[in-house]
Parts: sequence; structure tokens; C-alpha cells
Amino acid sequence: MSEPVFLEWQHMTGRQIDAIPRERAVVTVTCSPLEVHGPHLPTITDVAEARAINVRAMELLKERHPEILFLRLPPIYVAADVLPHVGSVMFRSSTITRTLEDLGRSLCRQGFRNLWVGSFHGGPRHFVPIEVAAHRVNQRHGGRMVSIFSLLLNRLTGGSTDLDQVLGHVDGVSPADLIGDAHAGVVETSIMLHLMGQHVDPVWAALVQRTVDLKLAEAGKAPLATEGRPTVRELFRGFKEKLKYYEDETYSGRPEVADPRLGKEFLDILGGHCADALGELWRGELDLADCHSPVWPYRWAFTERWLGWLFERAVRYRTRVW
Repeated sequence: MSEPVFLEWQHMTGRQIDAIPRERAVVTVTCSPLEVHGPHLPTITDVAEARAINVRAMELLKERHPEILFLRLPPIYVAADVLPHVGSVMFRSSTITRTLEDLGRSLCRQGFRNLWVGSFHGGPRHFVPIEVAAHRVNQRHGGRMVSIFSLLLNRLTGGSTDLDQVLGHVDGVSPADLIGDAHAGVVETSIMLHLMGQHVDPVWAALVQRTVDLKLAEAGKAPLATEGRPTVRELFRGFKEKLKYYEDETYSGRPEVADPRLGKEFLDILGGHCADALGELWRGELDLADCHSPVWPYRWAFTERWLGWLFERAVRYRTRVW
């Protein structure tokens, strides 16, 4: 029987944990929401996807760096920027930061400095607070804490949640199928069909393509999609338009072309990119300062509570969960 990739923190005794060589240890945790994902996916979707990507990445890293000892904490469901529909569970961005900062502080005090936080939720008021927590832990407590999602966002898409350039080469899906595939579309539906198909509502097969750009076109407005990395102005416009889009819609993408085989391939690809980046971090080839998302320089816009309140008032944002 092969050695497990993770040591499950929750199943270990204090003495077993204390016996772990700190210089070889990496503690991982998932911080993603319980959130509505279309009319077809379970609310656990983001958590399940983040954990699955982490598992694949750590499997690859274990092959390349057998010296690493991975310890996995139970998932944390504290999240912001969730869809404003019944079923989503919402927290303040400040709660995310405080929760993870306290977690990092406690682990650093025990000698566990390497903490990798996984997520698969693209709301900037969620992943930026994770980055803030990591930055504070690293500066104040000597940690080496990173937001995996932010790192991948920077390396793979430049800030966009679209994965057409990353996954569009997979047989069975086209780049066009992936345009605007930001929430409960072909990527997430395929992954969830692979991971827990028994919890996916069969209605997915009848869900045609719906995206922010299609809705903007119906209203006679310019699309969000641009060539290459989006500018800061484009990122902020996208944030506004997506916020309004999800007041009425619960998915963005084309779920009808999903397939569990695609889901497995998507996980392998994303896990591979994740392993490459984290391998560089482990070997000291990647600086912590280079692990942030493209919006990190403007983090105040996504973490100041009063700014968020003013923005939502200005765009007349409607929510049923906060």
C-alpha cells in the first residue's frame, strides 16, 4: 500500500504532529465558499474543486520532492463575493483575513511556517483578503504563506477567470466553449461530474451558453473580452458587470458540453500548473512577493468595507444573502 499524499491533521494526536520535522512540513488548507452554482451543481463545488486540484498538485510534488511532508487541515467555508442567491453563505472580507491570519499565526508559533491556502473562487473580495492574511503572517510571524489561487491567476490568465487559453486545447472542448466560462459552466460542471456526479442535477445537459458578454450584447453594450492580459480599468469594469450579471443568473458558461472525462483532464492540467508553481516556491526559486494576483497593488479597493458598501450602493446591487 502506497504512502498517503497527506497526513490528515484532524486524525493525528498532538504528539504525532509535534514529531513532524518542521523544515519538511507544508500545511495545506482549502478556503472556499458554500455557494450556489447554477441550477445543477451542489453548493460544495468550489471546496471540492480546490481540494481536488490540491491533491493532484501534491501528488506531483511528492514525486518530485519526496522530502515534503504534507499536512492537510479541514476546509474553511469562510468566503466573500458569493452569488447573491439563497443557498450561498456570505462572510465579510475582514472575517476571511482575520480567520486565516489567526490560523497562520498559530501554525507559525508551532514552527509550521509553510502554509499553502487553496481556493477555486474568483471573487476578488475573497482571494485578495486571503493574500492580505498571507502577507501579514509572513511579515509579522515569519511565515511562508501563499494563496494558491492568486498565484495561478497571475501566472495563467493575468487576472481573468477565463481558462480558454489554458484548457482550450483539450480534445472534446473548444476555446469558444470556454469563453466566459467563469461559474458553473463546462469547466466546473465537468469537474463535478468527475468528482461527485451523483450530486449533479441532470438538468445540466440542457443548459445552453450564457455569459456576461452575451448579456451585454443583448443590451447593446461593449463586451468585456479583450486580447491578452486585461488592464486595471478592464478588471474593474469586469467586476462591476459580473456583480450585476449574477443578480439574475446563477451560471456563466456552457454546461451542456460538459463531460466527466473532461473534468479529469482539467484537474490534471490545473494540478500540473499548480505543482510547477509551488515547486518553484519550495525550491526557493519563486519569491513570496511574486505570488500575488494582478490586483494586489489595488487591494484596498477589495478590502475596505466602506468602499465595497459605496460601490454596491452606486450600482444598486441586489442580494438575498447579506
